[in-house]
Amino acid sequence: MKRIYSCVLLLASLILFIMEDRAKWNLNETPLFHEQSAAAFAETVQSNPSVTDREFERVLTLQNNQPIYMKQDNLIPIGELKANQPIAVTDEDEEYYEIRFGKMAAFIRKGQATVKENVLQVPLHTDSGAVKTERQTPVYSKADVESEVFLQLQAGYRYPIVQQEGEWYTIQIGERAGYIHKPSVALDEGVPVLLYHQVLPRKLMKTEISTISLENFKKQMAYLADRQFTALNSKELYDYLEGRLIVPEKSVVITFDDGLLSSKKYAYPVLKQYGFTSPHHIISARLDRGKGAPAFDGGGLLKYLNAEDLQEMNDVFQFEAHTCALHELGTDSGAGVVFEHSQEEIIEDLLANLQHVPSAVSIAYPYGQYNEEFIAAAKEVGLLIGYTTVEGYANREKSNYEVNRFGLTEKRSFEDFVQYVDGDMRWP
Repeated sequence: MKRIYSCVLLLASLILFIMEDRAKWNLNETPLFHEQSAAAFAETVQSNPSVTDREFERVLTLQNNQPIYMKQDNLIPIGELKANQPIAVTDEDEEYYEIRFGKMAAFIRKGQATVKENVLQVPLHTDSGAVKTERQTPVYSKADVESEVFLQLQAGYRYPIVQQEGEWYTIQIGERAGYIHKPSVALDEGVPVLLYHQVLPRKLMKTEISTISLENFKKQMAYLADRQFTALNSKELYDYLEGRLIVPEKSVVITFDDGLLSSKKYAYPVLKQYGFTSPHHIISARLDRGKGAPAFDGGGLLKYLNAEDLQEMNDVFQFEAHTCALHELGTDSGAGVVFEHSQEEIIEDLLANLQHVPSAVSIAYPYGQYNEEFIAAAKEVGLLIGYTTVEGYANREKSNYEVNRFGLTEKRSFEDFVQYVDGDMRWP
């Protein structure tokens, strides 16, 4: 019996040894990646490159370096295309070739050049923010500082980028991918948007709530003028946020809310003196309200602009939407009455508002309060920008209908103002 038992144990041990050895053999022969999985992985990587080759029928190649312009009231140089560097042409007239700089139309004066079919490397991404150039900045043909420079960017502008990876930003010019070395530029934090309500001489002020002294307002506008800031309107801000406009590095939006008469007597002359433009959001139900009320007392019943004032000041102010009759707080809730209305009712109110400001492209939410129905209503009536009262810069990190601003009252220090407009302010 013992002999049989020993044989059984020996046979069992032999079977276990064979199985264990076979298992080890299988493990050693099994590749780290199954052939099918590796192929699928490679296919995934190859199907999502950052650039791809694409053939174009009309590709421009210059024989000499030429400036690239954007067109506003006049032609503004924004870069220089190097000779022998191909880019795609979208259109032309007798004097200029038209190309795409990101989503924006740009122009190159005709000269010695060839236009023929060619293949370009095109970026697959279309939007990833913007960068600021403090000096003339080279754009390389590859993500390599030893590669050819095919474009030189002007100093002092905010340029849209389509991708960032490692030490490089990618831009798109004439459909072609170009590469900017990160240390040569600064990432664009966004455009500062100032918010004002009431401007009064200090001796007339009875409150600092939503009010800034004329003396401080003049000091702030002088600072912007001395440093050659460009004041954008709401449509220009929208185009910048959409990547369809290259704006100066020193850009600012100067907004006013409510349509108070003090803006005509005190703010308008200062803005006009410096050549600044300003979106001014009008509560149309309050036009002509407060006739006979104490002028500019900073409290009590406030005096508002009328239709004639709007016409008189349209060389400085672009009059924008601020609702018709929804700029009120609920008696019980203390929240904006807009929350008590349906989307259809908000649309009806905005349409009434737009009868007085038909060129409006932006809405400033009353008291900075809004919801999904308010945003949907703004879109429905054709407004492109929604201004909040949340502090920050206007950039592409948020929706165009949730644009940050920075409120200026007498409580704000001049140092805060400077830090904000210079792009140096940060929030937790």
